[in-house]
Amino acid sequence: MPSNPEPVFRILAVDDEPAALDVYRAILSSIGRISSDLQFELNCCSQGDQAVDTVREALRKDAPFAVIFLDLNMPPGPDGAWTAEEIQKLDHVVNIVLVTGFMSTDYGEKASQFGFPGRIFYLQKPFHRQEIVQFATALSLKWLSDQKLRSLQTDLEIRIEQRTAELEISNRQLRTEIEKKEQAQQELSTSLKNLKKVMDGTIEAIAMTVEKRDPYTAGHQQRVAHLARAIGEELALAPDRIEGLVMAATIHDIGKIAVPIEILSKPGRLNEIEIQLIHSHAQAGYDILAGIEFPWPIDEIVLQHHERFDGSGYPNGLSGEQILLEARILGLCDVVETMASHRPYRPSVGTHQALQEISRNRGTLYDRPIVDACLSLFYEKGYTLSSC
Repeated sequence: MPSNPEPVFRILAVDDEPAALDVYRAILSSIGRISSDLQFELNCCSQGDQAVDTVREALRKDAPFAVIFLDLNMPPGPDGAWTAEEIQKLDHVVNIVLVTGFMSTDYGEKASQFGFPGRIFYLQKPFHRQEIVQFATALSLKWLSDQKLRSLQTDLEIRIEQRTAELEISNRQLRTEIEKKEQAQQELSTSLKNLKKVMDGTIEAIAMTVEKRDPYTAGHQQRVAHLARAIGEELALAPDRIEGLVMAATIHDIGKIAVPIEILSKPGRLNEIEIQLIHSHAQAGYDILAGIEFPWPIDEIVLQHHERFDGSGYPNGLSGEQILLEARILGLCDVVETMASHRPYRPSVGTHQALQEISRNRGTLYDRPIVDACLSLFYEKGYTLSSC
């Protein structure tokens, strides 16, 4: 059987300087194939409004761009900031690299103003060939992963809708029976148990999907969920609230589906672009779960599980009570389990050092009562991660 053809990633370069466009052509067009055996199709524009029209036409033809290199300063037409905003109104999944000759110290803050975190990147002029190659390669792979992510999300939504429709039919039948039989209340209770069973099954399927892609973290989500439950009970949270916390913990890394597997399993040090892609998994997890109705704010808990109490976390730099209590618990459990487990880029540092880490940062990175509850579990009540 013939093998599937390798994808050709479409790239758009926008710059008012012909010499700059010639550089893009030399790096991407004339080579044909570069690192990772990726193939690119390069298009060029000299003005922002022309770029917007080009993107619109590409979408009409169902041939979207994966990456856009966009100069910030393009007189006499609109600048790159306007162009990026207009393009993202048309295509909210394209990755845009803003190219500028002016040094900036806070690209993350600027990127957040566009409302598309994880989609805006910056490149300083003059740039090197390898920087263009790295951006084109990494962001094209990210774009391809995003396509697969959207397909998965659609499939999950369809499955939820199908299950919900089945349960709605069942509930209508039960409501009719309530008028006729004294046993209707028991039947309704059975229906609710089935609903929970369906939800639990869906969550388990999502968790297994994540761990099959990343064998190095197999069991990570389950261990984090087990520890989160124990801390929730130690803090005397309501049982229903603990159930929501455990459900969020069980799928908190669902967003890693959007991260190329080559980066997840890379044994060496990650470069800056790869770190940005890893950090995007919290937002990607939120994007998957936001369309599914849960009895708890699962999507927000997953989005916030890398925020830190002093505001130094990501993706939104929340601090203190701005972070949901469940997300604060989940974030601490994630740190403890990750440090205590082996990873492809480092061996385990052990549970003791993990507990020393949260103790050192009690009241700064981590909420004091949550740290105290965790330390009490391990040191006073004999809790171990191996018992999960």
